[in-house]
Amino acid sequence: MWRSIIAFLLFSTPAVADAINGDWCLDSKRLSVKGPQIILPSGATIQGEYRRHEFLYQVPAGDADAGSMIYMQLQGEDNISLYHIKDGKPVDGQSWLRCLPNTTS
Repeated sequence: MWRSIIAFLLFSTPAVADAINGDWCLDSKRLSVKGPQIILPSGATIQGEYRRHEFLYQVPAGDADAGSMIYMQLQGEDNISLYHIKDGKPVDGQSWLRCLPNTTS
């Protein structure tokens, strides 16, 4: 299933930045991507499907929306779009920004 979601999403606009790795902020929430590992705003560390400009993961048990799929795509050096996957399509888009050093927004 993940492969079909990734294949569907690969046709979207390509990113111009180097990689999705790094710390990302939205309001007081923060997440961190390092290769196939992600640290979620809840503090949970999990593995996902990593591509240089994209990341896909399943929300772990105990987190809000547990079991749902989340897709992130790098939009530029300092911006990612984060989507919930519903019925194989990205919905509820959010724009996260690269975190400033020592901050959460």
